[in-house]
Amino acid sequence: MIQAEYLRFLQTINTDAVPADVRKLANLVLSNMGQLVPLGTHQGQRIKRMVALAQANWDTLSAEIQPLPEQVAEQTQSITQLKSLTVGPFRGFAKQEVFDLASRLVLIYGPNGTGKSSFCEALEYGLLGNVAEAESKRFRDQREDLKNAYVDRFMAPEIIALNDQGDEISIEAKEALYRFCFVEKNRIDSFSRIAAQAPAKQTELISTLFGLDSFNEFVRNFTTEIDARYIDLTGVKATQLVQKRQALAGAQQQIVTNNTELQRLDTEDQALANQYREGSNFSQMVIELNGDDQNTGAIRRLESEIQQPLATKSALTATALDGLWQEIYNGFTELNAKRQELAHASQQVSFKNLYDAVTKVQPSSPDNCPACKTPLNQVIVNPYTHAGEELRKLQHLADQQQALQQLEQCINQSFLKLTQILSACCNRFAPNVLTTYQVAPNIHANVDWWNSLHQPMQDNYTPWQHLQAQVNQLEEADRAIDQAAQIRSTKQIELNRLRGLKDQITVLQTRRHTAQQAIASAQQAIINFDTENAQLIIDVEAEKVIVTKNQSITASYKNFVARLNTYGDRLPGQLVADLGDIVVILYNAFNRNDSPAEHLATVRLPLAQNQRLEISFQGNPQRFFDPLHVLSEGHIRCIGLAILLAKNLKENCPLLIFDDPVNAIDDDHRESIRRTLFEDQYFTQKQILLTCHGEEFFKDIHNLLPAQTAAQSRSFAFLPRLDESHIRVDFNCSPRNYIIAARGHFDRNEIREALSKSRKALESLTKSKVWRYVNKHGDGNLSLKLRSPTAPIELRNLAEQLKTRIVKGDFGDPNKNLVSNPIDILLGLNGDSREWRYLNKGTHEENDRAEFDRHTVSIMISALERLDEAL
Repeated sequence: MIQAEYLRFLQTINTDAVPADVRKLANLVLSNMGQLVPLGTHQGQRIKRMVALAQANWDTLSAEIQPLPEQVAEQTQSITQLKSLTVGPFRGFAKQEVFDLASRLVLIYGPNGTGKSSFCEALEYGLLGNVAEAESKRFRDQREDLKNAYVDRFMAPEIIALNDQGDEISIEAKEALYRFCFVEKNRIDSFSRIAAQAPAKQTELISTLFGLDSFNEFVRNFTTEIDARYIDLTGVKATQLVQKRQALAGAQQQIVTNNTELQRLDTEDQALANQYREGSNFSQMVIELNGDDQNTGAIRRLESEIQQPLATKSALTATALDGLWQEIYNGFTELNAKRQELAHASQQVSFKNLYDAVTKVQPSSPDNCPACKTPLNQVIVNPYTHAGEELRKLQHLADQQQALQQLEQCINQSFLKLTQILSACCNRFAPNVLTTYQVAPNIHANVDWWNSLHQPMQDNYTPWQHLQAQVNQLEEADRAIDQAAQIRSTKQIELNRLRGLKDQITVLQTRRHTAQQAIASAQQAIINFDTENAQLIIDVEAEKVIVTKNQSITASYKNFVARLNTYGDRLPGQLVADLGDIVVILYNAFNRNDSPAEHLATVRLPLAQNQRLEISFQGNPQRFFDPLHVLSEGHIRCIGLAILLAKNLKENCPLLIFDDPVNAIDDDHRESIRRTLFEDQYFTQKQILLTCHGEEFFKDIHNLLPAQTAAQSRSFAFLPRLDESHIRVDFNCSPRNYIIAARGHFDRNEIREALSKSRKALESLTKSKVWRYVNKHGDGNLSLKLRSPTAPIELRNLAEQLKTRIVKGDFGDPNKNLVSNPIDILLGLNGDSREWRYLNKGTHEENDRAEFDRHTVSIMISALERLDEAL
């Protein structure tokens, strides 16, 4: 685990952004990991060893980071399930055993101390190449810890698997591929004790959950830096020379300062040259900007070009001209149509005018008819009222006349725009054939003028065609002016940039001249000193190589340790990133019997140092709690298990290997977790290998599964040891599924035992699957009679109540007969069936009773099988 995680860390520094010396030091740690892992910080054990190794090998170390083994190997075939495990001698296995694992579900039961952990460690070693527990004991050679003590031998377990094509392949240990297939009870136990830890410790326990304890300890045992107690960082000769040069400190400081200034100026010069043009140098830039005897210089050349004036744009376009023509044409078309329409209604127009006249004289003769002067109270029809009514009927004529006037105004406006375009062309092009078509400022264009534009001229072209050609020329000229303006703007920007560079050049040249003068003055003062201490100076120069190496080692070590600690700090967050939603789903599945308000809405996992685990509930999703304050230890264990299973799902692991969940899970959650693993859809595509020491848990899993699925699973029983040193395994343990057991007893003609298992099968089905089925499709609230407050539910009463709910007309399952018919067979239509008496007789002991009818028992077992299959 340590080496595998360290190799993954190496890939994070396999980049040019990380100094080569840091990568050299990282490779030094990798090649000497066996020596460094056992050493801690006590009395500087590890740091002393690191200094000795670095000084001895520094010049020969490689900075090249080797890729992960799975990156250089051929692409590993993906597997669908394990087929077999050959193990021994290995841990508790003194001799070789072969386990047939060719099933989607492998269940292993055995009391504590019978060898289940040895089986799981064999899988761990075969899939990962190491065993975390052995690594935590700091065994340099894990084989010493994993060998069987009785025969004093070790043989690596061999695992055969099936690939996507169904072919058998031999598994090569790939820690990166299978690391998240394992769920260990010890890690969940440690996670559940998170309540007693400080926030900084909580992220470490996330690491513990994923088995990173040993790697974290390995990282912690590196001190943050190498101090002067373990390595010479100054030099003895250099110290003596420094003491003698204290008198010249001012002059030396002047040289150092100004040399630094010159180096900085070199960098700034080159940076400025690169800013001017990538790949240029400072001298070349100065000549190109300011010019010399042969060149004018870019600045003066741009200034001259920018001063050239630009032509004025006409702002005319062929598109606008064509649109104006279409507008005039459409206007005339509509105008003629409206005039024809009014001409057809000329009689109505006359009546309209008459009625308008009558209406207008009403104020001067309001009481008499305007034509005959008859008083209005004596006329048959009031002329004014009649005129008003008729005018309202002829209102559409008024609307058409108004539209005609508006249309004429629009045409005149278009004529005005057209005359302006024609005048613009005549102003630009002279002489111009269109001059005679210009309209004087005080004259309005009319239809005759418009028609004249479309009459052929002497050159067989119409004035309109000439106008189109000239507008096209002006539009093209405008585009050229736009391009020239854009070029001019670009040149102005470039000129401003070059002027700014010229100002910076002046500043840099002034600073360089000042620094050079200061260095010359200081050097003169040092000449005499250098002559008197020539030998000491030579010795210091020779010592610099060693000191420089030590400084490189120290700086690289500090950088290396900082990166290693950062990797270790971020690793828990990386492991649980994006798992929150899946964790919530699995946690709620584990606690499906809790009220909805107690189900989680959100889980915030600690992704960085000093972050806490936070949760919110569905009753108030916006309010977050520290789960350590509001959840029991059992619920916290569920969160830990949900995190591990969520990671298994997120990584699409083909396997789920669960080592003894009984110790890691409290009694309240075992049923829901069994249903999540074996009944829900989350893990249906995975092979599950589960060991447990609880026989009831083992039995409950078998009976949770459909009988057909349970029959296809592989089950092994690890037996208590007798006087032998080898692990005892029952490869053909008796089935715990009651229906399978009943059928087996029946086939062996053990009728009484078959009836006993049948009753247990019916009890298991009715109290779990049938009741849940009724809850799902109908009313699962039953009215049950008990013999006493503490008496258990009577099986017949429960079965009859469930049957009553199923046969109701409003029951939601259209295929309910598949469930109710087998129950009918067992209960009997009259409520006092022989079959039910058989169930009781097969359960209770009595002497001298008649033999059971084999055919009847066969019908009963078949009914149970059909009921199980239907559910």
